[in-house]
Amino acid sequence: MRKVIVFLFLGIIVCTKLSAQDEGFQFKFFPSVHFGFFLNPEDINAYIKEDLPGSISSGTSDVILNITIGGGLGFRFNNKVELQPILEYTIGPKVVSGGVSKSYNFNKFSGGLIANYMIPFGSSGKHSILLGGGMLYSFITFEDYSGNTINPRAQAGISFNNNKFNTQIILAIDLAKTKADEDKSFDLNYNSFRFGVNLNF
Repeated sequence: MRKVIVFLFLGIIVCTKLSAQDEGFQFKFFPSVHFGFFLNPEDINAYIKEDLPGSISSGTSDVILNITIGGGLGFRFNNKVELQPILEYTIGPKVVSGGVSKSYNFNKFSGGLIANYMIPFGSSGKHSILLGGGMLYSFITFEDYSGNTINPRAQAGISFNNNKFNTQIILAIDLAKTKADEDKSFDLNYNSFRFGVNLNF
């Protein structure tokens, strides 16, 4: 947690220094909601399957979906380059029904810095194609297991109405995987495809 705070603090300092030199600077705040699909959390799925007392009544015991809520700051330079310090909480819930109903939560808390490059399109030039990526520090937990990692994110999307209230629709891939501190043979694999929206004010 301390590393996340230090990382974000340094990111904000860099953004502030750059903004002082740019006449086209804009400052934004945004909440965000994203939905993700796990790529293959094998050890998590195996744990749930082995932990169940009997067969499930329908569906699968695998964790498939995750939901992220977060927020960040946008430091935008001439509507072309944007730096975003962010904080996020992600949960991958799983409820399994069968002989006995059980629930599990696969969690990730992240903070980091994303950089976006925006390519204007349309006759007005108010909208942009967005290409970006960055690094995050993530703390991951599942049941009695926990671990942390520095992980990359790559993203692309569309940024609407860049000069005012600004909606960004984002497709991203998160590569967040680490060994559990309690058992180095157990993978906490949070690699995911993500789809969501940032609402910039």
